[in-house]
Amino acid sequence: MTEQQFTVLANLLGLTEQDQITAHAIIFEGAEENTRAAPIVDRLRQADGIIRGAYVIHGPMEFRVVVGHRDTHRAPGAIRLRIGDIVRLTAQSTERWIPVRVTALPASPVDYYSGVILEQLAPASRYQTGNGVRFSEDQILTEAPRAASGTRRRQKRQGVAHAESG
Repeated sequence: MTEQQFTVLANLLGLTEQDQITAHAIIFEGAEENTRAAPIVDRLRQADGIIRGAYVIHGPMEFRVVVGHRDTHRAPGAIRLRIGDIVRLTAQSTERWIPVRVTALPASPVDYYSGVILEQLAPASRYQTGNGVRFSEDQILTEAPRAASGTRRRQKRQGVAHAESG
């Protein structure tokens, strides 16, 4: 949350000037949270998350499709998600993973999943924690990408060498 967003939220929530000063010090200056200020800060963060999830929606075109009809490791439509599942999407603009919690399932086979971003992994990214997203099943990463193993290539070379010598 930016300082401008903080001010707007504090005013919308009707916080007193003293509560605003205390919460600002905790959120932006790293002041120690106390028992009186904790509920105020929690209320601000909760309101920020609710507003982001409802008004800031990143569409499916902003995320990379990671599986296609020619992929043998996973066919499109093979994964069945549930509300509350955590998935990873890859942003087109940053090529970084974005962890997302599924909040709604598609209403029809041609509709999209809805979710909320759990963490911002790319500094200064437009994909902020709490933002809403819409995505399809073929955009979900199920495991970390890994480099191709050299073992298979070595085995093939050795097999060829053995075949030529025999």
